[in-house]
Amino acid sequence: MRQSPQQIRQGKRAREERNSKKTPSQEYIALICRLYGDKYDDREEDSKIRGLEWEPGVKACHKSMAAFQKELEEVHEIHLSRTKLQKILITGHCWTTERSREVQWLFNEYTASIKDGGKGMDPNKAIIAIAKHLEISIVSVIINLPYGKVVYDLEEKSANARRIDKCRARKR
Repeated sequence: MRQSPQQIRQGKRAREERNSKKTPSQEYIALICRLYGDKYDDREEDSKIRGLEWEPGVKACHKSMAAFQKELEEVHEIHLSRTKLQKILITGHCWTTERSREVQWLFNEYTASIKDGGKGMDPNKAIIAIAKHLEISIVSVIINLPYGKVVYDLEEKSANARRIDKCRARKR
């Protein structure tokens, strides 16, 4: 059964609203990173915060993702999935692993223009290609990439945000 133009618009609006809730604001990312209070890099095998006084064989003092997630829930009443939390910390430059660096490097290679030495791929196709290349799921690729869309509450609005503002103004 064919949808009416109104049903199509409602479906599109619902998809946009769902997608808009997936991207946190710049302030929210900064808040989560501030609460994490450290930077995790798996290349640094440190036993003290910030890598001071490293001792071989001594466990690092970084908060694990599970411990930080539990702290957010119990102390700050912020409920985030582990993957959402990881993506926020990656976006805020507070979390980096071999996998996240590899995925981000490949993404930049695949999406850079041919003129700049890249492959000039569409970002969605690049994600699929990276998943095939690394033999991981598409979701794993997406989780290890920082948020790429315009975050909310910025002075500089995206073209879509300006279009929505005009539409809302007309409705008033």
